[in-house]
Amino acid sequence: MTAPGIDTCSLVPLYVEPHFRETQLSQATAFLWLRFDGKLALMTNWHVVAGRNPETGECLSKMGGIPDHLRLHMPYVDRTIPPLIIKIPTVGSDGEALWIEHERHGRAVDVVALPISLPPSDVVATMPMNAVRTVPLKQRVGFPLFILGYPFGRQGLGMPVWKQGSFASEPYFTAHDAQRYLIVDTASRPGMSGSPVIQRVHGEIELEGAHGRMVAGDGGCRFVGIYSGRFHTNDVGDAQLGRVWPATLVAEIANSGP
Repeated sequence: MTAPGIDTCSLVPLYVEPHFRETQLSQATAFLWLRFDGKLALMTNWHVVAGRNPETGECLSKMGGIPDHLRLHMPYVDRTIPPLIIKIPTVGSDGEALWIEHERHGRAVDVVALPISLPPSDVVATMPMNAVRTVPLKQRVGFPLFILGYPFGRQGLGMPVWKQGSFASEPYFTAHDAQRYLIVDTASRPGMSGSPVIQRVHGEIELEGAHGRMVAGDGGCRFVGIYSGRFHTNDVGDAQLGRVWPATLVAEIANSGP
């Protein structure tokens, strides 16, 4: 049960650390997804588990390491207790990838699912993204959204930072083969790759396709997709644009594995 004043969406993001053996290579965010078969999948980016740029194949770690497991910081129901650290292998004994990619596009969609087994929900705080009640909030270019993650690994009782951004490309054209991601305007920081991206509105809300407005006591939420970081640039004065892979692709990948 969510404590009074705590947004349910704050319970969704999870902090992860890609490791090679005992060496931490980076920081990132992930979240749970409840599959059609009732199993849980851990969703994050391809570049987080592979340790490589999905476009060039270049190693991302300055140390040259490639992750062999993730360390998931799983909050207990009592969040005053330090989180349970769960090691999730990313490669098998012969080096084969253990994650699930998009069946057709592979790493060209920077999203993966990892099978995961967790202790009972009365022990650890599990909140799959698709277990959160959502409504079809209107999406238009320029509308605000939130990226929920852990910049520089920053945590407070396991709760994420809500980084505000906005739709910087037309949402209507997202997930077409010409461009499968949408562009968002936000100044994100390392550690936010793999973050769930949502719209969150309180009070009076407007629904897609509706001719009027409706009022909900706690407003409305819509899952937009998964964040995979800013466009790479050497210009410190860049436009601060990032990619979000849409919710439809997240669901496809989560439900395509065994």
